[in-house]
Amino acid sequence: MNHATRNTHHTSRITVETALWVLIVLIALALRLSHLDAAPLNAQEAREAMLAWRAATGQGMPEAGYSPFLFAANALLFWLFGASDALARLWPALFGSVLALTPFLLRQRIGRVGALAAGLYLAISPTALFASRQLDGTVVAAVGGMAFLGGLACFLDTGERLWLTLSAGGLALAVTASPSAYGLLLSLGLAGLILSRLTFHVSRFTVHASRPFLVFLAVLLALSTGLGWNPAGLGAAGDLLPAWIARFGPVSDTVASPLALVVVYEPLALLFGLGGLVWAIRRGRRFGALLGLWAGLGGLLLALMPGRAPVDALGVVLPLALLTGIALEEIARSLQAYGAWLGEGLYILVVLILWAHAYLVLARYAQFGNAVDLALALLVVVLQVMLAVIFALAMQVDAALRGLVVGTGIVLLGLTLSAGWGVAHVRPADPRELLVHQPTAVEVRDLVQTLRDLSWRETGMPTRLPFTLEATPDSVLAWYLRDFSEARRTERLESLDVGEIGSVLVTSRRDLSLAHVPDDVEFVGQDFALRRSWDAAEVRCVWQWPLRCNAAVGWLLLRRTPSLPVADEWAALWLRQDTAVGE
Repeated sequence: MNHATRNTHHTSRITVETALWVLIVLIALALRLSHLDAAPLNAQEAREAMLAWRAATGQGMPEAGYSPFLFAANALLFWLFGASDALARLWPALFGSVLALTPFLLRQRIGRVGALAAGLYLAISPTALFASRQLDGTVVAAVGGMAFLGGLACFLDTGERLWLTLSAGGLALAVTASPSAYGLLLSLGLAGLILSRLTFHVSRFTVHASRPFLVFLAVLLALSTGLGWNPAGLGAAGDLLPAWIARFGPVSDTVASPLALVVVYEPLALLFGLGGLVWAIRRGRRFGALLGLWAGLGGLLLALMPGRAPVDALGVVLPLALLTGIALEEIARSLQAYGAWLGEGLYILVVLILWAHAYLVLARYAQFGNAVDLALALLVVVLQVMLAVIFALAMQVDAALRGLVVGTGIVLLGLTLSAGWGVAHVRPADPRELLVHQPTAVEVRDLVQTLRDLSWRETGMPTRLPFTLEATPDSVLAWYLRDFSEARRTERLESLDVGEIGSVLVTSRRDLSLAHVPDDVEFVGQDFALRRSWDAAEVRCVWQWPLRCNAAVGWLLLRRTPSLPVADEWAALWLRQDTAVGE
């Protein structure tokens, strides 16, 4: 009777767990697929998309400098359904949703509740969410890296060789998707080597190494070449390692440090991840120490890399998310073992009220710059410390600490959701978001619509207007004007005669100075912003009394700045004067 009861309870628990995993995947899909084309493709995305589109339409295969996996996958997608911004980003969005499932492989290491918490966090993480909505292989490489780690962990836990096959496949997926895979795998590998005597048993892998190695080679060959369709993709996969090494060279435009990205976008993972690391070290949890070392080495590697991309911070977010799962697993066990009482619940409510008050006061400080509001916000921090001490004396220390952590965690969860929704859906093309690097301005779509309107009027068809396009073959303009079948592209307008230029031009510059154009030929133009940038110096604090940090607080809370971003790249539509008069 008791045995049957236990079996029924076990089945019920598994059913609830499965339902929660399904819910996590649905949340991840909804956040990633909704309005996937909210922002135009940036220059790097446009290049990847153009390579796949030209291959799908029979206009040639690329030579080097691309993600072979995404190239083959997008070429297939474009060949079947046509090309669009949303379709170009579909594969990263789907893999980003799969990323939220990967903590399932580590349930034995971080616990069932911990795995669910880590999966949920990866579903809503601003960095993971934004990376999943970019035509970039970083999130695909992250899935491969997690499959590699999860397969090794499951093999150590069960001894089943099938898990080594999964691990080999994940490794092949990572190294065919993005140069970022090498940073992620290197930091993980170094962490494993440092803790090898504590974490891994190398002899257990060498005995079964031959079959996984063959699987790795087979999957690498299949993914890089598109099942043999693009044999040159194998060379492109080999080029990803030199491309990653080249990121250590000097660059003209650096991005925010990984620490700044984690603090701004992932405060919840940072707080709970550090808590999970401390708890794991205190309890001798070697896997937790591995995750902490992985995060630290990954952040250090990125800090030393001038050419890093903002989404490379995903390599730091992954171990922090798993450590967050460990922390929440411990909190859940603590609540189950000791329960919660009314005083602890009241303390959590007080913590929430105080943090909400601090947020409102800071928002007012950002608006008006009154130093009194900043002082009030600092006072809230002091009150939180004092209340923590008082409740620790009145209750158990563990209960007071748990109440403070839970209350603060709820607030940070709200901030994480707000940051993720903002960068992915509200401001995906705003350069003031640190995760957004050199975004294409939305006005490029106005240019496309203007050309379509001209084409309707002149030819009766939306994309038959003849015009000359001055742009490189894989540029943003080339991508957005790809459907105009009568367009003629050139990289230098000066290389064409007047008769070849025609009456309609599209250029990536606001001035049109052609020495060989006769004096009686005049062009009139309309410019469209192609890219915008902002000056981060506007939001720096003035460290003198009275302290002036309202601009920095306004940017941190609402991404507001004293002045709007300015256009630094332009596209222009030019019409010969007789054509313009004919409008």
